[in-house]
Amino acid sequence: MITCRCILAAIDLGPDTEKIVAYAACFSAGTQAPVRLLYVIDYLLTPPSYLTAYIEEEKKREETEMNRWKSLLEKAGISSDYRLMIGRLHESFIKATTEYTPDLLVIGYRSHTFRPSSSERLIKSLAMPMLVIRGKRTESVAAGAVTVRKILCAVDFSESSRKALDCATAYASAFSASLHVVHAVPSHAIKERWSQWERPDKSDMDSFESNVSADAEESLSIMVRDAGAAAEGEVVHGVPAEVICAVAEGGDYDLVVMGARGLSYIKGLLIGSTTEAVLKISPCPVLIVH
Repeated sequence: MITCRCILAAIDLGPDTEKIVAYAACFSAGTQAPVRLLYVIDYLLTPPSYLTAYIEEEKKREETEMNRWKSLLEKAGISSDYRLMIGRLHESFIKATTEYTPDLLVIGYRSHTFRPSSSERLIKSLAMPMLVIRGKRTESVAAGAVTVRKILCAVDFSESSRKALDCATAYASAFSASLHVVHAVPSHAIKERWSQWERPDKSDMDSFESNVSADAEESLSIMVRDAGAAAEGEVVHGVPAEVICAVAEGGDYDLVVMGARGLSYIKGLLIGSTTEAVLKISPCPVLIVH
């Protein structure tokens, strides 16, 4: 059973707001948790005093819009309120999460070519469970129209992925959804390692890869059993982020769940390279579990 006391939905009142509110409403319905809407008017520097009147006008307009979304949630039977903050984005989020202590943050996703986007910076810096709304499955969603019927959980046998599987199992129960667990064997890395040997014997290569697959299947079976998950497990081969997303798309999954950091994370980052890569190409929302 999932315990969720509060869902914090970060919105910017732009085109993705309806998606974020829709998924926040869906997870609220599944957990009976209230939704807190958060909008930050981002200022890198303290605005000069002569802008105060303009800021107040902007604040009134945004509060009217925030109240509209709050009313829509309440009409759907979801307890809701909103918070409008003015200041630096990261500091405002730290303050809001400290005060609300949400069990889930729902956030949109944008990626820039040459610099991290605001959403990417927040995803990397906030060590809390977060539902990242992205992918083509979210393109036409509306409040009240989101369903989670198929969940894919990606694991690598790390402690982080064990927590992810526990979370995926709980949400599968809350949504009466099917759960599929996948482990990606990085066969490309195995081939690169073999290439360092001079004229490796093919039978040795085949035997090694077969043993790797067998060990992965056994570990996955034990992990699923220990989690008490009513789920099927599958071992796939390839670049982890690519094959995870290929399974998600081919199986028409509604949600991918994975740990924030796996077995090969770079020290100092709050999300690992595979998780970050999945966020960029996933066809559906990704729930990151710390």
